[in-house]
Amino acid sequence: MMEAWQVATTIIILYSIIVIGIGYLAGRVLKKSLEDFYVLGRKGSTIVTFLATAATYHSAFAFLTSVAVFATTGVTFWIAASAWTVLAGIFMYLAGPRIYRLGKARGHMTPADMLSDYYDSKAIGVITAIVMATFIIAYIVVQAVGLGIILDVGSNGHVPYAIGSLILILVAAIYLMLGGLRAAYWTDVLQGIWMYVGIFVAAFLIVGKIVPGGFSALMDSVREVKPSLLTMNWSVEKALGSILIYGPGLMLLQHLWIKYYIAKDERVLKTSAVGTAIYLSTYYLAAALIGLSAAVANVKGYGDILQPGFISQLKAAYGSSDAVAAVMIYKLLNPVVAGFLLAGAAAAAMSTLDSFIGSTSMILVRDIYQKYVKTDASETHYVIVSRVLMIIWALIGWGFALLKPGLIFDISSIACAGGLQFVPLVLAAIIPTKKKWINKYGAISGLVIGSLIAAFMSPQIGKKLGIFTFEHPAVAGLVAVIVNVIIALIISALTRPTEKELEVHKEYSTVFSQ
Repeated sequence: MMEAWQVATTIIILYSIIVIGIGYLAGRVLKKSLEDFYVLGRKGSTIVTFLATAATYHSAFAFLTSVAVFATTGVTFWIAASAWTVLAGIFMYLAGPRIYRLGKARGHMTPADMLSDYYDSKAIGVITAIVMATFIIAYIVVQAVGLGIILDVGSNGHVPYAIGSLILILVAAIYLMLGGLRAAYWTDVLQGIWMYVGIFVAAFLIVGKIVPGGFSALMDSVREVKPSLLTMNWSVEKALGSILIYGPGLMLLQHLWIKYYIAKDERVLKTSAVGTAIYLSTYYLAAALIGLSAAVANVKGYGDILQPGFISQLKAAYGSSDAVAAVMIYKLLNPVVAGFLLAGAAAAAMSTLDSFIGSTSMILVRDIYQKYVKTDASETHYVIVSRVLMIIWALIGWGFALLKPGLIFDISSIACAGGLQFVPLVLAAIIPTKKKWINKYGAISGLVIGSLIAAFMSPQIGKKLGIFTFEHPAVAGLVAVIVNVIIALIISALTRPTEKELEVHKEYSTVFSQ
């Protein structure tokens, strides 16, 4: 008879085989062109666009770190998360169709395509590609961390963290290489459903075991063990910064930006935006129930299965408390159920990881390699280079994950703080005005300085360099975008846009008036 860890691990492996199979099938219908390899030939349906966006937005962040933060921070996280998930949907609803319309009219496939076009600057295209590729490493790292935790816990240590992380990262890279981002979009449909159902099933079963009596009994237990979990305990600037970086900031990172280009029309984008807001915000309800149950078990324990103070033990083992959800699923539930739920957690991580490494290879190939290194190669050649870069970026993320860099929430916030720096540049491009308020000189200056502040004044980086840092990357991102806007406006006021810039500014307004 199979042991519990063998059952859970087998299900995770079977899930991996399924997604590789989907990648193979996607590759069979793939046209050897960058547009088909990356943006589905701009023919994405509502269900594909919606679930690709929602599943890509939620990652190991949602299934793992949100539970961990709920267990230690409480409802503060739910209040902020509800705001940023709704704001993300609103941003997609309002900005997405405009970015889509420009992309269709002017042939954009990447963020750098649009920004270099609008600001008439090759330099801003290269800077955009470099900034996005650099900041996204933090997000790739946290998916690698999450995948390592999932397989380590699911196998009861028989597949160590480092090996488990590498195996599941390579699974995502393999199906991406086989089918491009088409494979990511197809697997996202499966993964989006799997992880959403999984988190609610996990919440129902775990709460019932830890605190019999339902929601009211859980709240009473939380008040008993740690009442501060039911009060707001973040600073205003951290809450506001988090809402902004995980709202428009995250929606402008390359893996979500390109979702605006895959839809077959603007109606699909708007419908997907509404669905995404509902999906994302309701997901945290289940995560909160698991997290608050973990907080109770951390004080009271649960028989011989969970000892009081078990969260501290997980921090010692993994460098953070992100393993809370995985450990509770594995130890409290039937092995078959645990296997399916841990596969759902892996789906949450993979559904974002695949888009990360796929979109990052896209911007590096299209915005740098194709334009400045090898300009006259075939489409097949560029697809091959893209596949190589997918493996390279995946392995870079895995290498950093081996360092166990800390809480997934904190690390991913660095990437989103970087994404927030593109908001002023994008708004200037998609909101028609008579005067061009930000020109290429202001845009470049604001973006570069804002990005440097967001990166180096985040505590995870700045403290290692011995420089001043803010309390959290969300605060660094908030301050950075304020400085970014001020510098962009001042530099733009002191310099003159080129005639081509002014011409393109008018052409963009024409696109929106059609």
